[in-house]
Amino acid sequence: MKNIFRIFYRDFKRVSTNVVAVVIVIGLSIIPSLYAWFNILSNWDPYGPESTSNLKIAVYSADEEIDMGGLSLNIGDSVIDALKANQTMGWQFTDTMDEATDGVYSSEYYAALIIPEDFSEKMISFLNGEVQNPQIIYYENEKKNAIAPKITSKAKTAVQEQVNATFVSTLAEVMLKVNDVMVENGMDSGSMINLFLTQLNDLSGDLDGYIALLNSFVSITNSASSLIDTTQVMLPNLNTMVDDGSNTVNTMQGALNSGSLNASALAEVISANLNTAADSLDNINTLIQNALDQLDNYGDLSSGGLQSAINMMPLIRQLFENSVADWKDDESVSGQIAEIEAQLDKIEADLNSVQNNVTDLNTAKDTLNTEISTEITSCKTKIKALKDTFDYSVKGQLETTIQSMQGSLNQTQAILNGVDGDFDEVSEVLDAYSETLDKGNESLSDSLAAAQEMKTGLDSVITSLSALEISDQYQALMKILETDPTLLGDFLSSPVNMETKEIYPISNYGSAMSPFYTVLALWVGALILVAIIHVKVLPDEKIPDAKPYQKFFGRYITFFLIGQVQALITALGDLFYIKIQCHNPFLFWLACACCSFVFTLFMYALTVAFENVGEALAVVIMVIQVAGAGGSFPIEVLPAIYQRIYRFFPFPYGMDALRETIGGMYGMTYWKCLGILGIYIIISLLIGLVIAIPFRKLNMKIEHSKEKSDIML
Repeated sequence: MKNIFRIFYRDFKRVSTNVVAVVIVIGLSIIPSLYAWFNILSNWDPYGPESTSNLKIAVYSADEEIDMGGLSLNIGDSVIDALKANQTMGWQFTDTMDEATDGVYSSEYYAALIIPEDFSEKMISFLNGEVQNPQIIYYENEKKNAIAPKITSKAKTAVQEQVNATFVSTLAEVMLKVNDVMVENGMDSGSMINLFLTQLNDLSGDLDGYIALLNSFVSITNSASSLIDTTQVMLPNLNTMVDDGSNTVNTMQGALNSGSLNASALAEVISANLNTAADSLDNINTLIQNALDQLDNYGDLSSGGLQSAINMMPLIRQLFENSVADWKDDESVSGQIAEIEAQLDKIEADLNSVQNNVTDLNTAKDTLNTEISTEITSCKTKIKALKDTFDYSVKGQLETTIQSMQGSLNQTQAILNGVDGDFDEVSEVLDAYSETLDKGNESLSDSLAAAQEMKTGLDSVITSLSALEISDQYQALMKILETDPTLLGDFLSSPVNMETKEIYPISNYGSAMSPFYTVLALWVGALILVAIIHVKVLPDEKIPDAKPYQKFFGRYITFFLIGQVQALITALGDLFYIKIQCHNPFLFWLACACCSFVFTLFMYALTVAFENVGEALAVVIMVIQVAGAGGSFPIEVLPAIYQRIYRFFPFPYGMDALRETIGGMYGMTYWKCLGILGIYIIISLLIGLVIAIPFRKLNMKIEHSKEKSDIML
């Protein structure tokens, strides 16, 4: 032990008395820290907006504006506007496409985004049933820098997200616009389902009328078939009846023509009366508005507007009763007539109620403005529907029946005039007519069945829509539409939010990379030591009996102390000059000190055992660790050879120990890493004290050959 300290004391005395040696030692102590600091600072925040905003990316949009439901749509311009507010990249908005692409080829820009002229058109192509995926052309310059394309690829993601958000928001805006139009036109609180139900119910009513008409036609054809059968039985006795029949037909034609004129006139009167009833309801609505104005201006209902409306109601009711008196028993319109009568009764009752209870003016105003006005509008709609039913169903049936009868009488008259007493041909004609009626009746039955099936399906759809209308999900959607349309647009453009919970968060990329560059700097520091300071202890008369192990430890103390100074300066600079994130500065320094101890001892032992070859091995081991120890990229993405051998090198354990102090401690991971580093101490001692023995003679021969070359150090 005394010889060990004697060797160290001699080395210390020689260094301390030599100015050049002191300067070299100081340089050896500082240089590794500079290596770490410069690398950490250069990687401080390369992926942050302040850094990436310096990367120039050209953007050009040739997109042409299109019309979408009355709304002008140009997604390309929307993307440009959004990118102008985006500071993550150095967006360069060019005037032409050539300017953008030429800039990429000349390396002025790292990349370019080109939005073609048919971009918006293709975005909504699905509305025409022809889905076309729009394309954004992305030019990328991979020659300019290896990492830059990985960073600028974020631009593609940013633009794609912006396009998706813009498109979905636009669709939501169109839907809300349609909803607003519906509300402005009084379509039942802006609900599309209400509109659909109204139209479907009207269609269901029309189908009921159509089915009733088909039933009538079936009955008529059945009666005609029965009449033909009876006529064929009576044909033998018709000779005596022809003359009387001719006279009778003439009489019937006259009566029918007169009746036709009366029926047409009656139909016109009924139609006019229904129009008058609807117009009278408009007049009542006007009188109600006058009453409302009176209430707003003077605070009472003393004006005659309300009384006039009440007086008009019996007249309107009488006019309606007279118009439909002959049609109340008709199944196709009886239901509509009953609904209109009930509606008129409700309007008259509400008007009387308002007049008799005017003490609460606000209630009277609400009743006049909402309930009665709504009832009048509904009643007008029902009267119009009844008029349409009458015009297109009842009136049409009447005219068709009269025309059919007129045609039949004309044919009968022609037949009677041409009868020559032989009814054989008449019998043949009746047989053919009977066959035609049978076929027609079959077609009518098929049409009736199809109409009834359609009615059943339509009723099923109405039931389903009615169930949807009262569902909680639909009510929630309607609530959003009515209260906060912007909320719906925001939700549709980004329906899913990602909540990130950071485990062991690190404030910046430089702090995350500091374990790698710090460990690498300490290795470089140890490598410089064995390259500059001799490991061989020359014979000294003051220490004549020094043994190899004493020389080994005696000279290593110098390496150890300089290595610890390197570790201390590097750690303090990382913590207080670079100001990396660190949860436990003391353990950070302790890990640096342990790494320096292991690295200096390992390279010192290699050099003692193999001299210059040992130094070369230290360089090779460093290169392998830099590439494959998981310092920059996860070890899982590296080639398989690195994944197999990295665990046998000291770098991973030194970096993991430092990461524990920077990101956060977990269990005994820190101490396990330091314990594994301790294994390399044993390996180093075996190399320097045991394996070195058989290589001493070989090293002497190599050294002698180097000296003979006159060019090798």
